[in-house]
Amino acid sequence: MTIHSTSQTLSASISDKAFAPDVPLHENLRRIRAAGFTHLHLAHKWTKPEAFTEAEETEWTRALSENGIQVLDVHGCHCKGVNLYYGSDEEKQRAMDLFVHRMRLTQRLGGNAMVYHVPSKGPIEEGQIEDLLEALRRVEDLSRELGVTIALENHYLLDNDRRTFSAAFETFDADFVGFTFDPGHALISGNTEWLLKHCVSRLQILHLNDNDTVKDLHWCPLDPEGNADWPAIMRFVSESPYTKPLQLEVSWTPDHHGSHETFLAEAFTAARTLNDMCG
Repeated sequence: MTIHSTSQTLSASISDKAFAPDVPLHENLRRIRAAGFTHLHLAHKWTKPEAFTEAEETEWTRALSENGIQVLDVHGCHCKGVNLYYGSDEEKQRAMDLFVHRMRLTQRLGGNAMVYHVPSKGPIEEGQIEDLLEALRRVEDLSRELGVTIALENHYLLDNDRRTFSAAFETFDADFVGFTFDPGHALISGNTEWLLKHCVSRLQILHLNDNDTVKDLHWCPLDPEGNADWPAIMRFVSESPYTKPLQLEVSWTPDHHGSHETFLAEAFTAARTLNDMCG
């Protein structure tokens, strides 16, 4: 792994899930940059069945530039009626249209990879993995043209993770289909050890966070109440092909973290400590 730091500086990324609600975009980005973060994982509208408008993309592009923040990668969309492996053919096509939109948005904003969840609403149903693989085949050429890798993310169900990753990695090359590692999800599924062993060569995106092993709380890494094995996780990152800044997917909870500024400072301190673990 390339270490993105010197004694004075550190390149680190955070998801916009760390934004304070009801605070303008420019101010949220200003706070993130003031805390030390240089990059952003863009998840905005990931739960909405709608594309970025031209005006929204212009606003984000301007605000990112004015605050000196670069987009590292982007989250694909998941919501009712917008998934590649759930619903009717019409709904799946709607999901595909939005999937392609987010891929193109990733490239325009300067990112190189896009997250997509493995099936997570219940045990995998017949045909779901095949539907996902077929959808990926349809965008493989575009992925290579744009330079945007699709990075499948582990979720809450152990068997779903193992079956989906095994099938996808057997079917597609690593320069097209990679891995997004979310240690918080892995704590809930109980799948950390398997993921660290079988997905190391595919790591493309990080969603670093911690929790109580029951709820997806998106605490900062190294939280005193957290349970993730950070030394093992950072060995995994170091042994992987991942060379981008470390990235946190954490959310502000005032009762747990205090003020928004305190939370962002805690997050950046965690990023620095994890970066030091990489040696």
